[in-house]
Amino acid sequence: MLIAVLPGSVAFAQAPSSPEKEAPAADSPKPVSPAVLEREFFAVIRNGDALKFLSYISEDGIHLGRYADHTTRAEIEDQLTHRTGLYCKLFDSACIQVGSKTDTGGKPCSYRELLTHSEKVRTASTETTRNNVRQAILVAEVQNQKCAGPGLIDFIFNYQQGGWKLFSIP
Repeated sequence: MLIAVLPGSVAFAQAPSSPEKEAPAADSPKPVSPAVLEREFFAVIRNGDALKFLSYISEDGIHLGRYADHTTRAEIEDQLTHRTGLYCKLFDSACIQVGSKTDTGGKPCSYRELLTHSEKVRTASTETTRNNVRQAILVAEVQNQKCAGPGLIDFIFNYQQGGWKLFSIP
């Protein structure tokens, strides 16, 4: 599997911390960089860790899909618990509901399957500020001839309450 930064993207690195040295207490903890978030978050999807995924959802919920439909944290938790909706899209191709035939003729695949069984996978991250809100944008470009669906998978995070929380899955 190839993992690289997409051309024209910006990725940030964070120096590893030493376990022997305690960082001094600060009013505002330093967030992990988008590059670290990228590595950790895509690992959550690849590993199918629904509980860890839920830790990225704020109490305000997230926006899902093409029309950015607001979905509450409780609704997300219910879908993850009952293995429906977003759970299927993220982790389990077998339970994805097919609404219409696909142009590619391939089967619908979960993001997990796309990230772990594609011929080509490249990931990237960048940070921006929109309306005075820090955002991290994570993108995976996948190429899979057997799967219908996106060639790009993206996630948008907002920095809030001392950490990155998922804002949107377009």
